[in-house]
Amino acid sequence: MKNPEQKTIQTETEAEIDVERKEALEQAEAENEVTLTKERDHITKLFLELGIDIKAVHPNIVRKLRLLNEKTKKFFEDEEQALHLARMLFRYYEEKLPDGVFTEEEKRIVLVGTIFTDIGKTGPRDATPEQEELILSIFNVESKKPGQAETLSLQTYLQINFPDKYNNMIEKISVISGLSPEMTMRQFWNMHSQWTLDIISGDGVPSEAIAAAAAHHLLEGVNPEEIVGKDGRFTRYFGANISFDRPEKLIIILDKYYAARRRSDATHEEAIKFVSNKIKSNKWFSKDKEFEELLNNLDAMLLNDGGV
Repeated sequence: MKNPEQKTIQTETEAEIDVERKEALEQAEAENEVTLTKERDHITKLFLELGIDIKAVHPNIVRKLRLLNEKTKKFFEDEEQALHLARMLFRYYEEKLPDGVFTEEEKRIVLVGTIFTDIGKTGPRDATPEQEELILSIFNVESKKPGQAETLSLQTYLQINFPDKYNNMIEKISVISGLSPEMTMRQFWNMHSQWTLDIISGDGVPSEAIAAAAAHHLLEGVNPEEIVGKDGRFTRYFGANISFDRPEKLIIILDKYYAARRRSDATHEEAIKFVSNKIKSNKWFSKDKEFEELLNNLDAMLLNDGGV
């Protein structure tokens, strides 16, 4: 039996541990609040820079952007790098190609559209928080081998990458509209364009940028709700933006280029070739002069800048 002194010492020690745990928890909560505040300020600042009224944008859209950044860790880094390249190219045209300068409306479509291209990776517009995190966790797997998307089913992919969580994930996937365990990974990944269109339509995002964001995988044949007609004109109303042209093409090029540089660790030359091959492999755009000109000028600008 413990004597009173031992019991007192033990009680005091436990009390000290409890105090330390409480202090650690309070510190963690404070640090988390600082992080969240910075993210909120970051989004507010970004929207302000792009001329987007954050108060007019549906809170669910802002929340999904924050979730995307929180779970991917590189969302803002990726998007801001794309914005930086776009602004560099705008200046390049002004200085070197004055006859082809981007109009203010074109610039706005590129910059605003770029911010929302990946919001669909949070899942459907009405996804539950649990479903959002599930879908994001699948998109966050970086080890995507060439050809894997076309041959692997979603269920096999989950078995490989989430063996301990497989049964639970399959059960939850099965109740999400539009998803099935048997679908290929290509079909799964392509879903985020449709989800992007659903999430940002009619909720305060500038209408001209909505189609630009949703059509960013058109080279792969992903055309949600057939918003791009065979003649290149949009089949729905998107404000003053009536057709798929230079701004949308630049968003695609920047998205593909930066993805190759960061995710595949490609050199500048390899990334340019990767984008070029993507364009040439599409029967509708293989001879598109606007795509070719934009890519060639991006290449020339970066080589001239020396930042490759």
